[in-house]
Amino acid sequence: MDHLRDLPASRLLDELRALGDTPQGARDVVLNLHRHGARDWTALGAGKARRARMEERFRFGPLLEPAGLRTASDGTRKYLFRAAKDVEVEIVLIRAGKRVTACVSSQAGCALGCTFCATAAMGLVRDLSAGEITESILLAEREAGVRVSDVVFMGQGEPLQNYDAVMAACGNLNHQYGPGIGRKHISISTSGLVPQILRFAAEKQRWRMYLSLHAAVQETRAALMPVARRWPLPELLDAMRTVQRACAMPWLTFQYVAIPGVNMDDRHVDALATELWWLNYILNVIPWNEIDAPYRPPTWAEVKDFTTRLRRVGCPVKIRYSAGKREGMGCGQLSAETVAVEATAGHSLAPPGIFTG
Repeated sequence: MDHLRDLPASRLLDELRALGDTPQGARDVVLNLHRHGARDWTALGAGKARRARMEERFRFGPLLEPAGLRTASDGTRKYLFRAAKDVEVEIVLIRAGKRVTACVSSQAGCALGCTFCATAAMGLVRDLSAGEITESILLAEREAGVRVSDVVFMGQGEPLQNYDAVMAACGNLNHQYGPGIGRKHISISTSGLVPQILRFAAEKQRWRMYLSLHAAVQETRAALMPVARRWPLPELLDAMRTVQRACAMPWLTFQYVAIPGVNMDDRHVDALATELWWLNYILNVIPWNEIDAPYRPPTWAEVKDFTTRLRRVGCPVKIRYSAGKREGMGCGQLSAETVAVEATAGHSLAPPGIFTG
């Protein structure tokens, strides 16, 4: 039996009509569910007769319960939610001016084992349902008293391993009777699952896709990301070019976690120029955020030197300093806990408010 929040909004509208609802009644249910965050039958606007009809076809009720909250000095908030069977998952709300970005999780834990990411230590617990994904945003919005303007699937998990639920969640977040978040403000980050990337292209999905690249040297990428051993760089880049053409993306965005002594030397800069010259792409440089791993964060001077040398690659370069990184809320730091990390000298102490997000 389907949970109401798991269903695509368009399908739910049709099914409610088939159960005898008027068009307006069906719209009201979807609005209460996806825009206003109803979590019980009363808030859903289901009277006795309507509820009886719906209970024969659907499940409904809370999918998540709040289990923890940490607020960073820069206003970033990290929420811990508990799902069925004590499964825990995190979401981060990041404020930048009038915009509020939700960094959401698609899985509890992750199976890919990237060496620079705290989520990898959890392993994969399970996929999240579409309803759990969207409910995490609704609950965070309600607690913070804000409306999310942007959604990035860059929290726990590999979104394309949970393809159907993630695409359903994106559709509901974008739907006119849901939050109505613009398609250009919904971004999916992948570590490089080629079959799912090609499926995304074949379906001409409307959401932004970011690739976690992290190195254009195959052996470095494979050491950082075991998934690269399954789909090496040439095959992966071909798939991304297919997405670019099929989905009419003028630019691809490649994320690059910068780690001193690993992928910031001239060899890796030159590899970007030689391996990716035939693509239109933006390089999104993310200085590595500290976790329990045998790396260190780059200093601001090292980041500046690295990005200066990247000029010879000829692609646009952005630097992103992760909001909330001092308190364990930055990129690669999510691990179903709310404990702060120890701030160390280095990029954690870079000028605040610059290139954050």
